[in-house]
Amino acid sequence: MEAYSVGELNDIIKRTVEGEFLLKNCIVEGVISNLKKHYSTGHYYFSLIDDTGSIDMALWRGKAQQRGLVDTLENGVLVQVRGNVSYYSKTGRISVICEDIKVGTKSSYQIAYEKLKQELLALGYFDEKYKKPLPPLPSCIGVVTSASGAVIHDILHVAKQRNPLVSFKVFNVPVQGDSAGPIIAKGIALADADPDVDLIIVGRGGGSMEDLWCFNDRTLVESIFHCHTPVVSAVGHEVDYTLCDFVSDKRGATPSHAAELSIYPLDELREEVAQKLDFIENTIRYRIQKERQLLFSISNRSITMPALTLLHQQNTILQKFEHRLHSQMQKRLQEENSRLGMLATQLEGKNPLSKVVKGFAKVDVHNEPLQSIQHVHIGDTIEVHIQDGSIKATVQEVIERG
Repeated sequence: MEAYSVGELNDIIKRTVEGEFLLKNCIVEGVISNLKKHYSTGHYYFSLIDDTGSIDMALWRGKAQQRGLVDTLENGVLVQVRGNVSYYSKTGRISVICEDIKVGTKSSYQIAYEKLKQELLALGYFDEKYKKPLPPLPSCIGVVTSASGAVIHDILHVAKQRNPLVSFKVFNVPVQGDSAGPIIAKGIALADADPDVDLIIVGRGGGSMEDLWCFNDRTLVESIFHCHTPVVSAVGHEVDYTLCDFVSDKRGATPSHAAELSIYPLDELREEVAQKLDFIENTIRYRIQKERQLLFSISNRSITMPALTLLHQQNTILQKFEHRLHSQMQKRLQEENSRLGMLATQLEGKNPLSKVVKGFAKVDVHNEPLQSIQHVHIGDTIEVHIQDGSIKATVQEVIERG
């Protein structure tokens, strides 16, 4: 049996699938998940899921405009889709090309999501006044995600291009499953408590609403709200919104976009520093030149008559102050000389030797002035001081005046 090439086999499958009558204009019901809108074409791509399985859907822009479906679709909404099953040969994928979509009731996930969102909104968890600014130049970024996922690789790739000097700490957590929400909340708390971490990025890659459901966990939302470190949310693709996005200080459309928001390009930083240095240098150079010109104009300026008059007035004032100061100094000197003379006279009057000059004698006994006969006895040696010398004598008799 001859082997088919991949292209030949895909052509056979395509003719079989698209030629089947039952797969034309069929109607299928399910919940919208992983909705994406292509930027350039405006086409919509999403999955339709239920408890039994999942199938890819495509809604072309023209058909969306014709049916009034532009910006009306959202994840978690139950819809009925009428369309044709198509097989894309290049990738080997089957999808339904939508002709019309009837929007029905919301799924249980969507109802629970909107209920919790309104409750947290009323509590102020999403208020702009609580949003913290991102640090302009974080040195260390904590990434709360699965260590085995693509998120950390996307972030590191962007960081390498923008600023390889930034360091990272990964806080490994599960990013899918019923119990993942509280564990992610603990990872955020650990990153917030780390003194090295300046900024936190929390997130995972794209997925269905069910895959991303743990990022709507109330414990996780409260953990981000009470976080002291700024938090950037990077959950899913641009069209995917979780409560984690609303409570975070900043939302990145993708993990790569979150890294771009968080990391300032090193080349731009160097350019800004160089520009500021040039501005400072030019400002200083201009100021020096301006001051030099001013100094030159002053040094070469002829002195006018008003300037001479002012100079003469100031000189007259200075002479008056000088004369007043001289007079006050003379007066103070005379007062001090007079006071010094009075003190000298008082001191001379209290000098016991001053009376000796006038013919009196000063008598000492035991090197003390003799003031009473009670202080001297027969046989004591006394010293008599007169104007031109002193005499030592021995007491022979003490006569009391009576």
